[in-house]
Amino acid sequence: MSFKLSCFTKRLAAAAVLGFFFSLVPPVFAEDITNEAEMVRRETFTERRTAGVSEKSKEKEATDKFKTGVTYQDILKDPDNINLNIRYAQDQISRGELVSAAATLERILMLNPNLADVRLLYVVVLYRLDSLNEAQKELDKLKTVKLPPALQEQVGAYEKKIKKRQRRTHVGLRQSIGWGYDTNRNAAPSSKIQLVNNVAQDLVGSNNRRADTHFLNISSFDINHDLGFQAGHSLFGNFTYYLQEQTTVDSLDLGSFQYELGGTYKTKWLNFTPSFVSNYLFLSRESFLRMQGGNFLLDRNLNKKTRGFYNFRMEYQDYLNISESTDSYNSKGPMCSNIWGIDYAILPTMKWTTAVGYASKDAKQQYEAYDRISLINTHTWVLPKGQFVINSFYVNFDNYDDAELSVASRIRHDRTFRYRATYGAPLETLLIGKILPKPLKDIVFTFSYEFYRALSSITNYSYTDNKFQCILTKRLEF
Repeated sequence: MSFKLSCFTKRLAAAAVLGFFFSLVPPVFAEDITNEAEMVRRETFTERRTAGVSEKSKEKEATDKFKTGVTYQDILKDPDNINLNIRYAQDQISRGELVSAAATLERILMLNPNLADVRLLYVVVLYRLDSLNEAQKELDKLKTVKLPPALQEQVGAYEKKIKKRQRRTHVGLRQSIGWGYDTNRNAAPSSKIQLVNNVAQDLVGSNNRRADTHFLNISSFDINHDLGFQAGHSLFGNFTYYLQEQTTVDSLDLGSFQYELGGTYKTKWLNFTPSFVSNYLFLSRESFLRMQGGNFLLDRNLNKKTRGFYNFRMEYQDYLNISESTDSYNSKGPMCSNIWGIDYAILPTMKWTTAVGYASKDAKQQYEAYDRISLINTHTWVLPKGQFVINSFYVNFDNYDDAELSVASRIRHDRTFRYRATYGAPLETLLIGKILPKPLKDIVFTFSYEFYRALSSITNYSYTDNKFQCILTKRLEF
């Protein structure tokens, strides 16, 4: 009897010790949870870039209809043929050769100033070249003659566009809503085990791989003010509200308030854009990160096709402990990042961006501090009818400063690869656009697929995730 009691007492004591030991392990130990802050920044940056490409695709859509197939050799054979010259100018516009098209149209109007449709086309080209005063002068000439209703309507439309662009202050609102799916939302290790004090343990409960869907909302407000200098110096500000609401993995619900205030100073050598940035991030509806810092961008056009840039960012990241991550406080500290890159226009409708980056993160605990080398490549392709495709490739090499002994005695070294493909088009281009009312036709639909693979010297941080997203975006300008 005493022997049985002794065994029972030992088992009870062992259970108590194990219970105390596991109580020290963070609730969501398998996840590298501080990466959620990086994900929010990545998603909002991707959304802004997509919006910019969407605007360019709309410009291309307006000129695609001008393709005629007339070559310069055709002009040389019959140089006095006005109709042929008009078609050649239209072809120049479709290829993005706006300066050459303006010269061609000006020559035609010198020969015959009564061609109203040619003068209107000249207005379109001047507007695209941002020669707004000259475009308005041409419109004034058109208003002195009687025009067909279709041309009269276009004259009124471009007059409104010119007045809108001539305003020194521009305000924009952009609203995006969408739905997404992750195959491994909680970043569960691919090995299906995790290390605790160098001891391998099977994943249990919520630490196992969890696929999940989410609702996405991104609301942006931006303002830009031209200071009135000939060089084009300006001030800007933007505010973004981000919300990603998970369907089942509520511990990873994300919310964020971000804003940026700055200006651009332009010289003949380069453009300088300093700004103040701030981010207030919520995780599982708890305050998780408060960040403030500065961003400094230098860029210069190297030639007609190539732009070089350098971006330096310095910020202080104040992480807070929350119920889902009880040791986040150890990650607080400054972070500095540098990116050197080049934009190259392969074609008027195609651009390649390549960049290399170096970042250094300091932290309260050295096992959360690291140095990062990044390789970034992005291919952007503007297609007919307002469509576009963006392909992005990111590779990061992270080397941490010290070992996290509660996990493993080894120092952590990570390699992460991310590939993202995005297709976008206005609803007017898609079949559904044919039955929608006019205010909804310019809504842009995007579909994205992202593959993310993390490899680490510690199995806890090696995982794979596949993400799919569908987003609808509407932009208003004032």
